[in-house]
Amino acid sequence: MPMIKDSPNKLIKWLARGIGEPWVLRHFASVKFIGELSVKQDRSCLMLMNHYSFNDGGILHRLCRVILKKQLKAMVIDSQLKAFPILKYVGCFSVDKKSRKMIESLNYASELLRDPTIMLGIYPQGGLFSMHLNKIHFVSGFDYIFKRTETTPFQVFFGVTLLDYLESFKPIARVYLTEYHGERSTEQMEEAYNLFYSECKHKHQRLYNPPERVIDTKP
Repeated sequence: MPMIKDSPNKLIKWLARGIGEPWVLRHFASVKFIGELSVKQDRSCLMLMNHYSFNDGGILHRLCRVILKKQLKAMVIDSQLKAFPILKYVGCFSVDKKSRKMIESLNYASELLRDPTIMLGIYPQGGLFSMHLNKIHFVSGFDYIFKRTETTPFQVFFGVTLLDYLESFKPIARVYLTEYHGERSTEQMEEAYNLFYSECKHKHQRLYNPPERVIDTKP
């Protein structure tokens, strides 16, 4: 079977904005975006974020709508999209890492980046992992996209979501943001992402000013 392509539906997108996004984000006391992004409207953007829960889909949706102001497109694991098929109507398409369909998905992702109205969201870990990991790994496929888009101008943004309860009964989601200006290669991008990830975790640990001796030592 071919990959599952997104099939945006105006009504469902309206419901996702007015009902779906608030329903998902009700699990948080608040969602805070930290860091200024200079978004160019004449270029598409690739948004890379850590993937710790299904709830972060709502965060990506709000980030795209409020901060980036682009059309949402997101690469989703094939099994997850089959479990939640309604996601294809808000801009999600499938990728199957264990199938020849993966090339079809990567080609489609490359095509999307040629449209300056689009934000392409990808979780580079290729699945759900704990936010308490010290590093984020990037799965294969990025170099294929970069090779097919080497003449395509687009921005690359990093997002790191970290949670804490602190003064609240619900977790506060802090989403740290930055733009990546380096070489388009998986190795360089993974290294840069993890440097930013480490910086975000250090900032997060300093909330409420704990003693410096309990803060992790920078690598």
